[in-house]
Amino acid sequence: MDRLPRSWPSSMSDRYPKRFLYVAGTSYTGSTLLSLLLNLHPQIVSVGEMTGPFRGVADRSEYPCSCGAKMSECPFWTAVGEEMERRGLQFDAEHWNLRFDPDSILRRRVLTNSLKNNFADAVRDTAVQHAPVLGKQIREIVRRNEAVAASACTVADAPVFVDTSKSVDRARQLNRMSGLEPYVVHLVRDSLGFVASKKARAWMDPEGAKIGNAMRYWNRRSAQAERLFAALEPERRLLVRYEDLCTDPERELGRICEMIGLAMLPGPYDFHAGDHHIIGNEMRLESSSEIVLDERWTTILTEQEAETVRGSTSRYRRVFGYA
Repeated sequence: MDRLPRSWPSSMSDRYPKRFLYVAGTSYTGSTLLSLLLNLHPQIVSVGEMTGPFRGVADRSEYPCSCGAKMSECPFWTAVGEEMERRGLQFDAEHWNLRFDPDSILRRRVLTNSLKNNFADAVRDTAVQHAPVLGKQIREIVRRNEAVAASACTVADAPVFVDTSKSVDRARQLNRMSGLEPYVVHLVRDSLGFVASKKARAWMDPEGAKIGNAMRYWNRRSAQAERLFAALEPERRLLVRYEDLCTDPERELGRICEMIGLAMLPGPYDFHAGDHHIIGNEMRLESSSEIVLDERWTTILTEQEAETVRGSTSRYRRVFGYA
């Protein structure tokens, strides 16, 4: 494996990783798969959803890391906590605090959700960041995000950190408010597959599983990603389709590595054999490394539903090459 260019020293910055890669998109796009694949690269530390799994989790210390240990006992996260303490910050399962978005839906709408215009978002984000009380809280969250990324890179001795939290608003906030300067992968899935996955899991989110709501959500996230890409330099943005990741993972990983300045990691990939400390969905706890393209939408959606989805999401299906 070729190493990084010599201009990238092996020692880590005390404040920032050398590269920060953010994966934006929706659920059911293979972000956990991508996180596991990227974490195989010796120059990358990928932790899955950096914001943590803790909304609705009763006992955070008992939450299982993908390595099999409890979060409170995981050697990797314990070491990250020690690195954070060296930076003067408390960090453990009970003191995560990396989210910009508050628990209150109303506060999220006012303070963090996109206003559907890059200029309006920039004005609001700047006002929030410099507000007397709230601004201090935001700056502390920024500092914690920067420190966790740098601490994880130090522990893993890897210069590139990956966050697959998926929220486009979070990517915007990290880009505007932090010194991380994220490289962004928009991981997208055909609206047919996404809507079908939402429908199949109606027991988890009955309202979100409704066809109309799922289509609107897919369109809204697609529009947010489009605005985010417009605010990023071309060399810091990349569209990756779930279907391409599943059918040719070596090519898609190569494209990502090229964007962030790494030599590609050749396949085949036994991604569950690596030393992972991934936060995310239950796939991270499985043992199989088989990559299977999920096309169950053909049986989950009726013909009429599929036609409705195609029509209502046609604009971004064309943008992403699905139509």
